[in-house]
Amino acid sequence: MDKSIINIILEQNPWWSDPSATVGDKSKFRRDIFETIKIRVIDRELITAIVGLRRVGKTTLVRQVINFLMESGIDRQKILYFSCENLEGKQSSELLQEIIKYQVKKYPDEKTYFFFDEIQYIDGWNVILKKYFDLYPKLKFTVTGSASLFIATKARESLAGRIQEVVVYPMGYAEYLRINKNIDIPAVNIFDNIELLVPHSVVLEENFQPYLAWGEFPYLENLPTWDEKKEYILEFVLRKVLEVDLPRLKKFNGTELSRLMDILVVGSGQLVEMQNLGADLGLSQNTLRDYLNTLEKTYLISQVFNKGIGYRTRSVRQRKIYVNCVNAVVLKSGLTFDPNVWQIKAGLFVENYVFNYLKRLQMGEIDFWRERQVREVDFVYNYQGIKLPIEVKYQNQIRPEDLKNISYYCHKEKLNKAVVITKNKMGTEKIKDLRVQFIPAHYLI
Repeated sequence: MDKSIINIILEQNPWWSDPSATVGDKSKFRRDIFETIKIRVIDRELITAIVGLRRVGKTTLVRQVINFLMESGIDRQKILYFSCENLEGKQSSELLQEIIKYQVKKYPDEKTYFFFDEIQYIDGWNVILKKYFDLYPKLKFTVTGSASLFIATKARESLAGRIQEVVVYPMGYAEYLRINKNIDIPAVNIFDNIELLVPHSVVLEENFQPYLAWGEFPYLENLPTWDEKKEYILEFVLRKVLEVDLPRLKKFNGTELSRLMDILVVGSGQLVEMQNLGADLGLSQNTLRDYLNTLEKTYLISQVFNKGIGYRTRSVRQRKIYVNCVNAVVLKSGLTFDPNVWQIKAGLFVENYVFNYLKRLQMGEIDFWRERQVREVDFVYNYQGIKLPIEVKYQNQIRPEDLKNISYYCHKEKLNKAVVITKNKMGTEKIKDLRVQFIPAHYLI
């Protein structure tokens, strides 16, 4: 192996030579998903893939797992970490193979842990991991990727049955309160006894607006100004993926991707007409569809489809596109915390937040319903075969006419329950045979 690569390995694994060395700051908070990742690494034989947006803490989670292994008495020499991100250009699979061989040669028949950070920068990484996973059952591989590791379908296909994917989403509201405010709130979701959160109502309400603006990323709270927070999200999280990562992985035009993403952030949650959007950007329908599908695979956006009459196939159905980071939507808006200005778009921000909340639950499928361009329900959440219509009405007062669409849909589909996400109204009301539950948005933790 090239001596320069050996030097990089030794530099990135200081615990090999220093028995007291640790990885990163041991006192740093742990994200909620740490326990899941720890169990996957320690107790599962399959390859563990940790994926998600930039800056959500994937590398920190890996380092915390490495520290845990060393504290648990695992031989430090049998833990190898390697960051692939800062290598020049996209590297061939030979580099990955040489690194694995280097370690296997030292411990041919013993349990050995490999952590490859940002592995998507190694061409053909999936082929090499498949080979060594099959040849050496005692090797445990953990990989991370900022963009989707599976943009190329061959990667997913070749590793079928050998890899488990863990998606690290931006921080949820309860996680933000615990990590940034040192406030623990009971783990309650929309399907639990939401009344348990009533004693925490004041805290939840007063921290909700800051969370929407900058609470999804661990570091954002430390930046003092709105402009610095905006630059962090739009430049270091989004644009780095759009103009560096994706063009590096596929032959995409980074400028086109950035223009598309700008439109999607500003219009997050709005109906998207593919033909009009393609024409505005000067893109063919095939290119636009490819871009959207790729942005979805990289966890930047989610496409939500209309389940209304006449929209049978995914490719032609009406769709809404939500950005998977509500902080980007808020910061991009250019607003400040002036209550009068904020209120103008607060409903749109909260709708995006509700979608991301449902997405993080990972319990059901999310669609919306729209009929004849007149009636619409924001979300239809299909959970364990049960349809739950959800409307967002983030306003000071909810009038009977605000519930007409959701009542109509429930009657049409013979449903007896609906949820309305509100600004402050809470409780349950009966509308004929329909039970409508009102839940303040800041209770969705």
